Amino acid sequence: MEREEFYGVTLNEKEPLAQFEMEEPHTQAEDQKLVIKQICLGAEAKEGEFNVVQVEARLNHKETLKIPIAVLKAGETRALRPNVEFLNTSVTFKLIQGTGPVHMYGQNLYGQISMDETGEQGWYDGEMDEEEEEDDDDYEDGSPPPPQTNGKNSSKRK
Repeated sequence: MEREEFYGVTLNEKEPLAQFEMEEPHTQAEDQKLVIKQICLGAEAKEGEFNVVQVEARLNHKETLKIPIAVLKAGETRALRPNVEFLNTSVTFKLIQGTGPVHMYGQNLYGQISMDETGEQGWYDGEMDEEEEEDDDDYEDGSPPPPQTNGKNSSKRK
């Protein structure tokens, strides 16, 4: 990985907007990705109040996408793990309903987009080559991993 940074922001009634601006790439091969790992409702949120977080991201030079990525309610849903990614684009997060506070955190990653042998694009972080990555997914009998049961995987890895 070339570089990795923590990203965190709190949205509330007084500050309902948070903007994330992508940096200019240092090289033509460098890409930047913001990954939102968790969105959670603060302990002081009003009981029963819905808190809705919307993201606005540019699709191209003419179009932007506005879509809710979290609906939280004290007493029901206090945390989400959306694992949503924004590649090479600035985004705006907005608390469009509720008073919060809503805490969001994730990672700001710098790396490269690379093509695999099938021509598919993937994120290259520079830490593991393709052989190591393939070996990491192998199980003793060569089959894919079985479904998880109670958060535990019963198969043994090599």
